[in-house]
Amino acid sequence: MLRRTTLWLKTTLFALTASLCAVPVFAQSAPDRFAFVVGNSAYERRADGQMIESSSLNLYSPRHDASKYADVLDGMGWDVLNDVPFDRTAASLQNDLDAAARQITSGSEVVFVFNGHGFSQGKSNFLVGVPDDGERYASVGDMRAGSIKLSDVVARLAEANPARIILIINACGDEALVDGADLAPTKPRFDTSVEEVLVLYSSSPKGVAFDFIDSPDLEGENDGFDLGGGDVVVHSVFSRAFLSFMENDQPLLSVFAETRIEVEKISRRAADFRNMPGRQGLQIPHVLFDTINGQFNLADVSGTLSSTSLGTDWRHDPQVCRFAPDSLQEALALRAQTGIASNPQARACILAAALADLGIEKLGFDSSLGGVIVVQTTPDALFGRGDLITRVTVSNPEGREKLRFKQLSDFSGVLAQYFDEPGHKLVFSWKNEEAEGKKSGFKGIEF
Repeated sequence: MLRRTTLWLKTTLFALTASLCAVPVFAQSAPDRFAFVVGNSAYERRADGQMIESSSLNLYSPRHDASKYADVLDGMGWDVLNDVPFDRTAASLQNDLDAAARQITSGSEVVFVFNGHGFSQGKSNFLVGVPDDGERYASVGDMRAGSIKLSDVVARLAEANPARIILIINACGDEALVDGADLAPTKPRFDTSVEEVLVLYSSSPKGVAFDFIDSPDLEGENDGFDLGGGDVVVHSVFSRAFLSFMENDQPLLSVFAETRIEVEKISRRAADFRNMPGRQGLQIPHVLFDTINGQFNLADVSGTLSSTSLGTDWRHDPQVCRFAPDSLQEALALRAQTGIASNPQARACILAAALADLGIEKLGFDSSLGGVIVVQTTPDALFGRGDLITRVTVSNPEGREKLRFKQLSDFSGVLAQYFDEPGHKLVFSWKNEEAEGKKSGFKGIEF
């Protein structure tokens, strides 16, 4: 059963990477910008349509969050396409999307914001509409029938061939709405011709996302947002943070990084209010899916023109190499010609691609344990979170060499020097003292 204090969605998440930079090469007209905002709160209603306040399925914040997102986006020049963003059934949400998609122009930018419940089943992620008849969902089948796939949202918005699609999903994944929902994280697969898709998610897999901080009766005193009308303003923990940074003139990924720090801090207060111990109540926003130009900016259109017109170059931005094979091949060719030591740009490019290939999003180093700590990973990563990588054996036809890591740069240097080098095999020694049974072993990659 879902706690009243949380929103949720069961998904596999991709962690935040460094923001990208680009070098403009010629001017281009600004693209059209469209937004679609939803706030679903009333998941259990009386016969007259009024939300049942005592229901553990209902949420306080989505209506307030959705109103504020629409106001802020409109103020930044985004054309908000839907007039009725509250308490949408799956059918009405689909109709709203159909109507919105007919207004989207080719080459435009689209932001979709969802606040409410969600879940995953098999390989599909679902956004839950409110029930048609006001009754709570009795089974996973009913809930699935009353939901819309996240991939279908992307596909519908993509039909008009926009340049970018950005999804902001304010939900979490701590427990099933009804018994039987799949608790396994799900890796999103978007079958779309749109090259740039970004999905920002308000919480981690199986993690909490708080509907409000303390009591909803206290929220209006320190929220910082006034929607008017004398109503108490209740914002979710994620929206409270994200909306405070949203209008900043900086790349969206940078805004999200600041949001993550703030959400983690605020969530401690929310967890304390509910007597949730330790990390159980720590809300950690994540990037769920990312193929976007890192300069994308919600507030300033001049920084968000397409990557082809901006002329993004891996020599200025090594993170390009994690999704641009041609850029990686240029860096690899440079390494082969002159070596890696004298080419810091090539080294950074190859390292970015190597970490992406291993599924490693964030690393640390523990000098006392003498190894590299894997902090964040993608779902299909070679290593797991908390793994301590202590050494690597490099093998080739001429022999093999064992290398220990005295600092993080040692590990980075090995990857930059040997990644995608034909005839080489890297075997990493690892252990995880915190895993059940204190696991250890070897993992290798061969080129």
